[in-house]
Amino acid sequence: MDVIDELYQRVAFQIPTEEFIHIIQLLVRKKQDDIDYIKNKIAQYEQKRRKEEAMYQSLSPIRKLFTGRPPSHHTAVEYMVYVKEPFKKIEVIKREIRELARVLKRIEDNPDSDEIMLSTHLINQLTQQEREDQIDER
Repeated sequence: MDVIDELYQRVAFQIPTEEFIHIIQLLVRKKQDDIDYIKNKIAQYEQKRRKEEAMYQSLSPIRKLFTGRPPSHHTAVEYMVYVKEPFKKIEVIKREIRELARVLKRIEDNPDSDEIMLSTHLINQLTQQEREDQIDER
């Protein structure tokens, strides 16, 4: 199968269809693992925040007076860094997974086709995954 770059209208690389499907499936699994990792990091942060809040609430009123709490804007910035931005990354990764699913669907719909057009970004991801696959085999 010829993989054609949409932008430059040239053949980026040639690969057997079965191997191409295998690489796409590996890339999807890797992206799903990335999503799970990010969700785990978010859960760890939220658990840490709950522990800190529970510890603060368990203090006596006198101790609360002397215990410094970070200003609310610090908490807001932490939330943005540890929760909001990772959720944006998850959305980007999910979009990429949907794009890969569309590519697989195109291949299933046209099994006799000898070529497929892909975006430059997707071609770069596939070649990187193929390189990693070759390194893992060694």
